Amino acid sequence: MKRMIAVVAVLLIVVFAASVHAKRGRTSSSIDSMKLGYVDLNRALNEVNAGKNAKAKLEADGKAKKQKLEILQNELKKMKGVIEKQRLILSAEALREKEMQFQQKFVELQKKTLEFEKDFVQKESNYIKPISEKMQKVIQQIGQQGGYTMIVPREMALYSLPGTDITSQVIAKFNKSK
Repeated sequence: MKRMIAVVAVLLIVVFAASVHAKRGRTSSSIDSMKLGYVDLNRALNEVNAGKNAKAKLEADGKAKKQKLEILQNELKKMKGVIEKQRLILSAEALREKEMQFQQKFVELQKKTLEFEKDFVQKESNYIKPISEKMQKVIQQIGQQGGYTMIVPREMALYSLPGTDITSQVIAKFNKSK
């Protein structure tokens, strides 16, 4: 959120500066010399080789954990079925015991689910953070070498001219760098 506000503020400053220059009659020299670009960060993260590898690792880990959760869910379904079938046969105390075991299994499933989600978010952050940092450096290099005045995330660009998307350049340069 803070980053978005900062980007919007920078854009407002650029627009304000352009309008001030336009009022002073310097429109053609200053505005024409501005070079703006945007990067689709989500696409870049998903298409760079390091991002693909991170995504594959996360999916493999998630698949294994999902299987564990499905096993627990199946155990719960079986327990519930047994309880429903034996409800009329069991004594009140035995029924309560079985229901308590069911509740404990249910709570265990919820805890495992939360634990797995927390672990997934942590691993995702650990994988994505170094990729994002490297991507920022690549974007800065492209900006400096290409003479860009500003490069913004695609999500911040409400409109852009064709040819201002540098995502493919970022992906190519990122994959070439070590």
